[in-house]
Amino acid sequence: MSVLALLWNGAGVMAYIGRAYATDEIIAALPEEQQAEFLIEHPAWYTAAFALAVFCGALGCIAILIRKK
Repeated sequence: MSVLALLWNGAGVMAYIGRAYATDEIIAALPEEQQAEFLIEHPAWYTAAFALAVFCGALGCIAILIRKK
């Protein structure tokens, strides 16, 4: 079960990295609906909470996997 949770949190980490480091070229290649989502400015607390949640979740899953062995 913790492996599935790690995969889920890994997807969250990738979503954060994709959002945080998207360049103008990457955004331009997206469909118009998705471009509009990327151009919305989120407050700093929202981005920080997103990053904290996904990275702590992934680290927690890794800790559970290490403890099981």
